[in-house]
Amino acid sequence: MRNKINKIASYLSVIACAGFFFILIKALLFDEFSLSEIAVTPVVLGIILVIDLIVSYLILRQKINSNIFILVFQCLLIACCLYLIYYYNSGRSAKVEHVITP
Repeated sequence: MRNKINKIASYLSVIACAGFFFILIKALLFDEFSLSEIAVTPVVLGIILVIDLIVSYLILRQKINSNIFILVFQCLLIACCLYLIYYYNSGRSAKVEHVITP
């Protein structure tokens, strides 16, 4: 049972990573953002996701065994990625065209 949970978490982690990078690339290609407008959070999350992608690949290929720390880490990354995917798709991330000053 635990092996199935680890595989499901690894697959979801790979899907969340792909979805996050797809949304980020889409935003960059269609001029919603420029490279200078990207905050530090997506960059750091991208680095962590690449590391998690490697770990997930090794778990799925059964090169390493997953433990509870890796499983919790993957679940937190999945939740964070799904939130950021929702955030980028919801329209909340639209650029501010002008600043209203009192």
